[in-house]
Amino acid sequence: MKIHGKKTIKHLIYLFITTILLALFLPNQDLETVHAAKLNKKEQIMLKGEKFKLSLKGTSEKPQFTSLNPNIATVSSKGVIKGVGNGKTVITATISNKTYSCKVTVHDTMDIIVFAGQSNMTNVGKASQAPTVKAGTGYEAIPKKNKISPLKEPFGVGQIKTKAKRSEQGATLVSAFVNAYYKKTKTPVLAMNTAKGGTSIGEWSSSYYKNVVKDVKAMEKLLKKKGLKKGHVYVVLYQGENDALNSIVSYNYRSHMELFMKKVQDNCDAERCFVIRISNDMHNLSTYDTIAATQTKLCMEDPRFIMVSTISSGFNASYYQGDGIHLNQKGLNKVGTQAGKMAGTFVVTGLEPSMKDPRYKNTYESKCNPSNNY
Repeated sequence: MKIHGKKTIKHLIYLFITTILLALFLPNQDLETVHAAKLNKKEQIMLKGEKFKLSLKGTSEKPQFTSLNPNIATVSSKGVIKGVGNGKTVITATISNKTYSCKVTVHDTMDIIVFAGQSNMTNVGKASQAPTVKAGTGYEAIPKKNKISPLKEPFGVGQIKTKAKRSEQGATLVSAFVNAYYKKTKTPVLAMNTAKGGTSIGEWSSSYYKNVVKDVKAMEKLLKKKGLKKGHVYVVLYQGENDALNSIVSYNYRSHMELFMKKVQDNCDAERCFVIRISNDMHNLSTYDTIAATQTKLCMEDPRFIMVSTISSGFNASYYQGDGIHLNQKGLNKVGTQAGKMAGTFVVTGLEPSMKDPRYKNTYESKCNPSNNY
C-alpha cells in the first residue's frame, strides 16, 4: 500500500531543500519574526536640530542603527534620529542579516509666511475636515514660548490671545496651502496667523500692517535662535468682504492695498504679497464685483502682488459656502490648495502663475509677465 503519491513525495523533498537553504542564508533567525518586522517610518522629513524616534516593530531582537551620512543626520543606539545638516541620507536598522531602511531629508532653511486678512483667513472651518500637514513641511511659530511647532489645525491658536480651548477653535486654509506649497518648493514653511475678522483694507494700511511686520521679525528671530536659515518671506492676504459691503470705490481700495504693502516692505523683508481673490457673496453676486476687479487689475499691473487663487468665484453656496459668505472647510481646502500651488509655482519658476478664472470666464494671466505660459 502506497502511503504517499509521487507528487506528495516531490512536495516534501522541495520543502526540505527550501528549509535547508533558508537556514543556511538566515542562520539563527526566526523566519516569522523577520517577515513581521517593520519600521515605524520608511521616510522622514525634518528640520536641522529636530529629533525623531525610529523603531523596528514586530521583532524581539534589538536592531543596530546606522546613518549613511552622519553629517546630515545622526542616529543613536536607541534609534533617535537628529537632523544635523541640509540634505538627504538613509538610516538603517539591522537585525541578524536583515536590513531595513528609512530615507531622511533634513532642511536647514525655512520660508517665512504671514497669513493676513479677515474672516475667511481666520478660523471659520472644521479641523476634522482639514488635511494633515506632512511631517517636516509646515510649522507654526509661537514666539512667546520660543517654539517652532508642527503646523496643525486649528492653525495659529497658540499665537493669539484667547481663553477658548484649541478644540473649540475653527480651522483655516493654511494646512492645504502648506501641503501644496511644499510639494512645489521642497522648502518647509514657518507660519503665523495675523488675520482679523471684520477688518477693512484701510485698517490694514494704517495699523494692522504693524502686526505683519511684528510677526515677520519674530519668526526671523526664532529661526536664528534655532540655528536655521531664513529663505523667502511672503504675506498671503485674503481680504475685502467688509470693504465690498461698505461700497468702497476701486481707487481707494487699490490705494490702501499699495500703501499696506509699502509699509510692510519698508519695515521688514517681505518680498511679495500673495493675493487670494475675494470669493462670492451668494446673497448678492454683484456685491464683491468692485473688489474682485480691483484685486485682479492690481495683481496684473503691480509686481509686488501675485494672484494665487481665483477658484472661489465658481463656488456653489450650499457646498463650499454654507452661509453664503464664509467658506466651509471644503471650500477652504480647495482655495488653500490652489493658492499654495500657485505661490509655489512662482517661487520655483519666478513666473507669475496663470489659472482658470470662473468670474471672468477666461484664464487669469498677469500683464507683469506676458511671456508666462504656465
